[in-house]
Amino acid sequence: MNIETLKVFKDLVETGSFSKTAEINYVSQSAVSQQIKKLEIIYKSKLLSRVSNKIHPTVSGETLYRAAKKILITYDEAIGSIRQSVIDKKAAKIKISTIYSVGTYVLQSYIRKFMKVSPITEVNIEYKRFSQVYKDIALGRADFGMLSCHAPINNKNLSVSYMCEEEMVLIVGLGSQFAKMKTINIHQMNGKDFILFDKAFPSRKYIDSVFKKNKIKVNVKMEVDNIETIKTYVKSGLGFSIVPKSVIRKSEKGADIHILKFLGIKMARTVSVIYNKNKKMSNAKKEFLEITKCRDDSATGSHLAQKFRKGAAELKSARCEAE
Repeated sequence: MNIETLKVFKDLVETGSFSKTAEINYVSQSAVSQQIKKLEIIYKSKLLSRVSNKIHPTVSGETLYRAAKKILITYDEAIGSIRQSVIDKKAAKIKISTIYSVGTYVLQSYIRKFMKVSPITEVNIEYKRFSQVYKDIALGRADFGMLSCHAPINNKNLSVSYMCEEEMVLIVGLGSQFAKMKTINIHQMNGKDFILFDKAFPSRKYIDSVFKKNKIKVNVKMEVDNIETIKTYVKSGLGFSIVPKSVIRKSEKGADIHILKFLGIKMARTVSVIYNKNKKMSNAKKEFLEITKCRDDSATGSHLAQKFRKGAAELKSARCEAE
């Protein structure tokens, strides 16, 4: 006996017709008769009787009918649940395109928080250059893009959600004259050797604009395209650099690198998420977006966004998009 046979029996009791039962189950009337005979052989009891050309269940048939209904309901619920879990599993995938510094030093804490509320979701993270992150979102190759120092978006299909604000600091090697100081005036950097990002990087443009605004001239000894390389050169004493405070690991503080905060000015980057607002989101993606949203208690509820727009207007040459 199998589920299909029980269903045929149930349908026959409910319709009272071999032809209708055969039609419902996409089998022949002969197949229906054979399955009923099979059940009667198994249970050694007559299950159906014909009265006035209508089919009715016997006492045994009524007992089997009630049991068959329960079994079929349970079976349908189980199959539905299995199918839904497959659908949910396919939907519960998130692809993130991110710049290295955000993906490595900022995003991880948000991922851990997200996995606690959505443990079955598969999160795929790809590290890209800032320009590629935009393309990935615009072309639908990723669900979310992670950037910093974000300038206004010109693509009407894309939206920005602000995550957090990160302080930027000066880092020096332990052999530096500033290694015993906790703070520094920006003018003390005049004429000093610096290791910076390549000029094509938006973060470099941001730092250059701050130097220009404060009439600071530094000696750029090296231009690189990786935050880890910058830290390596700073550790070796080749020069100073300005980086987000978050990229300095606990093991590096005081052991390889010394951090100084700026006096008189505040340098900070706003970390944000970009996504296609016209693309339908699964529940998992909505949950992820909610978790990454900036929790701002200011009266306006959009303090970081307003602050960034003001900064973007003041520093037009620094259309920062990423680290």
